[in-house]
Amino acid sequence: MRKQSEINRAIAYLEERNYDPICRIQREVLEEKRSESWVFNRYVRDVPEDERNETLFYAARDAAQFLAGKIGISSICPDLEDEPEEEQELEETITLSLSEYKKLLLRLDRVERRLGLRVGDVAPAPRKDISEAPDELIGQADACRLIGCAKTTIKQWANKGLITRYQKGYNVYYSRRELLGSSVVRDYKDSKSNKE
Repeated sequence: MRKQSEINRAIAYLEERNYDPICRIQREVLEEKRSESWVFNRYVRDVPEDERNETLFYAARDAAQFLAGKIGISSICPDLEDEPEEEQELEETITLSLSEYKKLLLRLDRVERRLGLRVGDVAPAPRKDISEAPDELIGQADACRLIGCAKTTIKQWANKGLITRYQKGYNVYYSRRELLGSSVVRDYKDSKSNKE
């Protein structure tokens, strides 16, 4: 609902133009605080089709929408400007030190990587056959314990190509050395240690 001061401002504007039937209708809607449904019933539903006046209906509807806060005052009173919203008036400025700013950027970078938004920054690792694997392979469950993550997390990283998955039949393996050297795994472990 619109503030009474704004409604009074619109009514005063429309009263000066009382010679115009559209302004009279809009002023009536504002003074009586009519809703959009009342306007629809009054100008459309309760009027025979051949007697309907679309111009008056839309003018009254705009006034009702202004009352409901859906449109600004400039929509019904073109010479008046909309008052700034309270949220804009309460705008605050926050000052950060350079070190706080850098920490914030680092955290944002980690979040983007974990969500997969920065895939282009990380060189994607293709799926490889077990024959191409290094010697120190560990199973998926051991890899999850090493990293401290769930199976779904490690599977998502592998599906996105962020870490290399070696497959032999239905079994999945990861290289311990590659996991510990992966930037995604380091970021994940860092974010977990920062939480603790």
